[in-house]
Amino acid sequence: MTIQSGLSATAADQLQIHNASGYLRLATAASLAVTSTVLAAPTQNYNLVTCTTPATVTSILTTNVADGFVLVLRLGTITDTVTFTDTAVPTAGQLALAGNFTMNGADASLTLICVTQSSVTYWVELARTPGMTVGKVIALSMIFS
Repeated sequence: MTIQSGLSATAADQLQIHNASGYLRLATAASLAVTSTVLAAPTQNYNLVTCTTPATVTSILTTNVADGFVLVLRLGTITDTVTFTDTAVPTAGQLALAGNFTMNGADASLTLICVTQSSVTYWVELARTPGMTVGKVIALSMIFS
């Protein structure tokens, strides 16, 4: 889903984005850059994080997003390392996570939802996937073989 400049997406808008089988369908991933410790504002739900590694993200801009906007983040380059920092009492754009999260390796992802409470808009973690490195894959194959 792509949001035009000056518009915002609601949760109801997002639920309308589905295929013929009723499954949620996201647009091809766009890129979001980390500048200092801030991730650029998303214009769609599925994004690849680009950075000078290692990077730390303490907030994500909330321009053009509204309460209920779901954001899925993956690494733009699997050799990058991005640490997302949890904030106990988040202010505008900050992250309310289940502890800090370091994203690295193939298949690493972080899924967030934009929340507005008491006129403060911030991001709440829905799910995380730490990613699999080659060493972990080999260890898992030994355990299950």
